[in-house]
Amino acid sequence: MAGLLLVGSQTLAQAQSISTSNPGSAVTSGIVGVTGAQSVRLNALNLQPVIPGVTAVACPATLEIYDETGAMLKQFVVTNIAPASAASFVFKPVAPATPANNASTLIRAVVFTPSASAVTSGSTITLPAIPVSIGCNLMASLEITDDLTGEAHTFTTDFRAMPAYVFSPLLGAAAR
Repeated sequence: MAGLLLVGSQTLAQAQSISTSNPGSAVTSGIVGVTGAQSVRLNALNLQPVIPGVTAVACPATLEIYDETGAMLKQFVVTNIAPASAASFVFKPVAPATPANNASTLIRAVVFTPSASAVTSGSTITLPAIPVSIGCNLMASLEITDDLTGEAHTFTTDFRAMPAYVFSPLLGAAAR
């Protein structure tokens, strides 16, 4: 009888708290508070250098903002972030229904990168999941700014890998 084995893998499947069902990797910020008088900017920078004469590997990404319960508040899908370039989007929180002094919305940011693929002659080939950077190496940052002054109140690049799990059949298990 074949069994199932729970295997942790950051590159084979994504964590449950991101919306996409594609294999890949995700990083998340910690929880931060943002008020109705502030805006959140989530950035993703492709750290791969521009190499003359070398075609860059496609670097798609999904940038997402979640509340403290895990509900997605906003999503931005980028088809390709060129080497040494960035993508970003701004999220404006909805003011709490019952305003209180210093009322804030608790959020966290997630940047998801699907597993690498190469495009040749109109077809897509998915490359095996290996722990080597082959073209899409993103650095995420999160900033919270005051809407009136534009002053940054919070800035962080401290994002953590989100563990992911995949179920695989037990190899070598004999049916009896």
